[in-house]
Amino acid sequence: MVAESRIGLYDYVHDLLCDEVTKNVYRMSEPQELTKSDTKDGFIVITAGNIVDESEFLNQAYGRVRVFVAAYVPLMSRGRLDKSKYSAMENAINTAINAEINNGTNATYSIQSDSILSMDDFVDTNANNAFSVFVKSFIVNID
Repeated sequence: MVAESRIGLYDYVHDLLCDEVTKNVYRMSEPQELTKSDTKDGFIVITAGNIVDESEFLNQAYGRVRVFVAAYVPLMSRGRLDKSKYSAMENAINTAINAEINNGTNATYSIQSDSILSMDDFVDTNANNAFSVFVKSFIVNID
């Protein structure tokens, strides 16, 4: 059986991205109220799917989970995409994930390199602010 707490998983992904991409990193859902930094610089929301237990033998437990990192990038005036902020956040997320794939030192969690997916969209947040959103999806293996 894999670890019972999902908090460690969220902490692992949070630690990969916080300060590397932005200081505004939230777990599970977007905040109800945005700070000035959220609306000016953008923010990230981390969510995780169901943990799939793939253990085969006693004392050799492991599992996997699909993690989603949604980067909310503020729009320029009149609803235009801010290409420089969008590109900077996308590149920072990709760099942080690829660095962890290549140099991961966490004994409990690792990122699987062959299942990285992404998408983008425009959304209005709970606080009625418009953002372009870049979503990165990848598998985290749990040992």
